[in-house]
Amino acid sequence: MQSNKLSDDVEGNPDRVDPFYQQVKKNSQEDQTRGLLSDDITPIPFQYKGDRGPCSDGWVLYRNTCYLIMNVYGTWELSKSLCNDFGAHLMVVNNEEELEFISRVVQKRTDYWIGLKRDKIGQWSWVNGDNYHSNPQFWDENQPAYWGMESCSYLKGSDTVHRKLMHDADCHRQLYHICERKLEKGMR
Repeated sequence: MQSNKLSDDVEGNPDRVDPFYQQVKKNSQEDQTRGLLSDDITPIPFQYKGDRGPCSDGWVLYRNTCYLIMNVYGTWELSKSLCNDFGAHLMVVNNEEELEFISRVVQKRTDYWIGLKRDKIGQWSWVNGDNYHSNPQFWDENQPAYWGMESCSYLKGSDTVHRKLMHDADCHRQLYHICERKLEKGMR
């Protein structure tokens, strides 16, 4: 029986995430060559692991979805691209339980891009095609703010709130991000 409960962290066991970081380093070097990354991007070691189940090393399992916490700074578009490189997409917040889980897994004071973006006519849409209005919205108070170029969504880090809430920001801001991919039926 598999548990969704968080367990030991990866610290002290770098072999668990080494293949993942080799791929991130390779992607980052390629993106640096293409001019997509700034020189000051530094990966931070993955801090937690849950029940990995059939998920790849470095990924965390929750229900039938694998999550990858990418502790690499990037714009929203770069973050989306990095997730795509792993056969995933930026996280889509489907329900309160999922948001609670992710809030426990990620670093408390850190902001993370998620897969919600506003188009040129002001409509929000999820990267996986889900209808924005069919999913609950977990916007923080006074959000979305709609200031200028704030067209991308992230989960806001906090010391005082037990779960992260959504904020909007300029898509060129440099943040960490969360990738997700559903388990294939044969892997469950």
